[in-house]
This record gives sequence, structure tokens and C-alpha cells, in this order.
Amino acid sequence: MTAIEKKIVNFFEEHLGIFMVGAITVLGIMIRYGLRKLSNMDVEQCLIPWYNDIRNSGGFKALGKQVGNYNMLYQTLIAFLTYLPIDALYAYKISSAIFDYILAAAIGMLVYRYSDRNRRWRGIIAYAAVVLSPVVLLNSSAWAQCDSIYVCFAVMALAMLCREKYMAAFILLGAALSFKLQAVFILPLFLFAYVWRKRFSILYFLVIPVVMCVLNVAGVIMGRSFLDVFKIYFVQTGEYLVMVQNYPSVWLFLVENFQPDFYWYLRWPAILLTVGILLFLMVFLLQKKVECNPCNLVYAAFLLSYTCVLFLPAMHERYGYLHEILAIVIFFWKRKTIVLLVPMYCLTVMTYASFLFGVETRASVIMALVNLIVYLGYVVVLVQEMTEYKKT
Repeated sequence: MTAIEKKIVNFFEEHLGIFMVGAITVLGIMIRYGLRKLSNMDVEQCLIPWYNDIRNSGGFKALGKQVGNYNMLYQTLIAFLTYLPIDALYAYKISSAIFDYILAAAIGMLVYRYSDRNRRWRGIIAYAAVVLSPVVLLNSSAWAQCDSIYVCFAVMALAMLCREKYMAAFILLGAALSFKLQAVFILPLFLFAYVWRKRFSILYFLVIPVVMCVLNVAGVIMGRSFLDVFKIYFVQTGEYLVMVQNYPSVWLFLVENFQPDFYWYLRWPAILLTVGILLFLMVFLLQKKVECNPCNLVYAAFLLSYTCVLFLPAMHERYGYLHEILAIVIFFWKRKTIVLLVPMYCLTVMTYASFLFGVETRASVIMALVNLIVYLGYVVVLVQEMTEYKKT
């Protein structure tokens, strides 16, 4: 090996992490580029017509009216995109893909900051796991959905909560809720942290609606009211009047997928059951005097958000995105959870595939049973981890 070759090899070895991140980033872009033309029913019947409506109504001028079931802030983002010389389908996918990478960086930093060893490489591999996750790829680049956006803000809010930067945490939580209602799945964690840590005032929760109003001020300028910022959520909660919307929840044991029968009988019992399970988990951890450290906060965020999706009515297959991303973080801290992570992701990919590719893998009783077993497995492993840490 010549002196020049040695210098090149040494340089590569010294900066291997940087090259790794660069290679993963490029590979992720190439995969996303390959999926750019893939369309689906949601795109053709909803997203593209809404995009055209906003563009034909004058871009930002369209913010003065409700288009589709967009949250006002996401409608503002789409209004901005209509001014760019880009195909509507690509506009949706590129905007979501950008947040894929921001989310991956946030997950990588979370793993890096709180890992006990090999922090640098764990952070890099966690970044890769999100960038190349089949759930992330299918959600944004195949389905053209925006779940990576609200989850990105939710994860950053969680990271700030771990660092005890409470104002930043609530600002980011307000941003997450501004983009999508499903960000509410992390709200129980913040309520729990309020009692658990006793280090911030309940008045911080008022930051959330204030942030939502500030971020949606463009729509208000165009003629909407601040109440419209929140009204859309009430519309969305009444949009799907079925107990199961292709997510393998426990309600598949009682009713069929997409079946509207019995919804009005089971809706409130399901909501109350979910609240009861959430309260039980929180009270149990408080009674065990589990330490409120960053890792335990992430474990609690995962369990509480997973509980919401598994037991609430009318859950869509994409609504598990938050806990599925947090499961990646948990894997790097507890390697044995790989036996739970794999079936969880297989279930999600299968339900995605039923919509995107027309295969016969819609949520079924067997899938619901597997999902429940995975959930209980995580409860056992993580509760044991949290209570054992307290004793050491």
C-alpha cells in the first residue's frame, strides 16, 4: 500500500461514521425516488383533488376555507407547495420525505444521548433504521402520507421532556398537534410526567393551544377564526364510524374490519376502557416509585401510545406510527425486544400492503391476537426494566 493509499484509507476509517450516514442518506433517497410514481386511492380521490382545489383557489388565499379534512397547518404547507413548479404527487412525497430524515436524526440523537455504550454507532444505526424502515418508506414515499411530520415533532417534544426543557417540549407538542390529531397519543405521557416529575406547572399545557393558534395565524389572516384551528379535530373524530379501520386492535375479537354495526354501542365503552388501562399503567408505575429518568420516559411514552392505538375505536393502520418509531429506540436499549419489534412491523407492513398493493392482508382476528401478545410482551419487558432500575 502506497503512502497516498494509506492516507486515503486512514481518512476513511477516521470519518467512517460520516461516510456511513452519507451512504444511508443517499440509499434512502434512491429508494424514495424509485417509489415516486406509485399512486393509490387516497392520492387520487383525496390528496390530488384537494391540492388542485387549493392551487385553483389561489394558493394561500385558499386558507380562508376548509379543504378536505386537512388540518389548517398542513393545508398551509400544501398551499406553499402549490407555488413550486412540481407535480402534486411529488410535492406530497418530498415534503414527507424531508421529515423522514429529520425524524431519523431525532431518533438517532435520542439513542446516542441515552445509550450506555457504543453511543456513536448506535445513534448512526438508529438513524439508518428509521431512514430505511419499511413502515417509514411505505407511509411517506408509497402512500404520500404525512405521519412522519407530526411524529417528528412528537419525538422532539419527548426528547426535550427527557432533557427537562419543558417550554421547548410543550411548544413542539403544540406543533405536532397542529399537524395531526394522532399526536394526542403522546399527551398521556406529558400528563403522567406532570405527576411523575413534579417539576413543571400544569399551566404549561396552555402552551399547546397558544402554539397551535400562532402556527395557524396564516389561515386566520385569510378569514378563518382561531376556533377553526380546533373544529377540524371534532370533524375528524366523527369521520370513521366503525370500531376497526384496518388496524389490528382488540375490537376485532368482537366486530369485523370496517363494520359499522355496534359502533355507537361500543364507542364509549372502548374509550373508557382505554382511559382505565392508561390510568392503571400510570398508577402502577407511581406506586412502584419508578424513577422518572429519560429512558423510562421513552418506555412510558411507548406503552401509553401503544395502549391508545390498541384499545381505542376507529383506529387506522397508520395510527401506530408513533409507538412503532419509538420501538426502534427501545430496541437499541433492550436488544431482546427484537422478538417483539419484528412481528409488530410485519403486522403494519401487511396492513399497509392491503391498501397499497391490493393483497389480502387486511387486519384480522389472528393479527389482532398477535398484536395483543406483542403489546403484553412489551408491557412485561419494559415494566420489569423500569422497576428493576429503581432497585439498583
